Amino acid sequence: MDNTYLSLGYNSKARWLSYWYQISETLEVSPENVLVIGKGSGVTEKTIHSLSNNNIHVVTLDINYAVNSDVVGEVAGLPFRNDSFDAIICCQVLEHIPYDKLTVSLSEMQRVARKRVVLSLPHGRKHLRMVIDAPLLGERQLILKNPITKRNCSSKQHYWEIGRGVSHKEVVRQMRRIFDIEKEYLNEISCDHRFFILKRKKLI
Repeated sequence: MDNTYLSLGYNSKARWLSYWYQISETLEVSPENVLVIGKGSGVTEKTIHSLSNNNIHVVTLDINYAVNSDVVGEVAGLPFRNDSFDAIICCQVLEHIPYDKLTVSLSEMQRVARKRVVLSLPHGRKHLRMVIDAPLLGERQLILKNPITKRNCSSKQHYWEIGRGVSHKEVVRQMRRIFDIEKEYLNEISCDHRFFILKRKKLI
């Protein structure tokens, strides 16, 4: 197992909230089977197994042999038949491949997922976050991201990020060519993980 994913430094408080979103959005569609692309720490699939009393079949796929995934492969060429899984989880993965492979990667997930794709991407631009907790209203929050897109991504591990190398508008445009976007939101602790909950476009 790659020890990179086993430290609390990697599995930060903000990342645990992202795991929660991954799990809750997946279980919402009552899947019988799930594909996790990018195994990482293994928290997501282990929790889904536990919460479902092992009634949900989870398959993990990763390009890295060291993480001991069920299948070694890449998202741009998923080695599965059409409609193989009820749901796919692909979080903090696509930025590790060149942006020109985004369309084919999204198309592959659309081909394989019957009900839902839970996707997150890094959105690392500076932001302003305001939270109000008031009687009757409850908690309300507003997160404003710097709308200016940097030309290049400075990360040594990422080819691109939303707001760094490619704009949010462009990423959404690519997604909408292939999917309907059911939901879109930020992890409110760090605001760096932007979630997209996707489903197949309805046939007209």
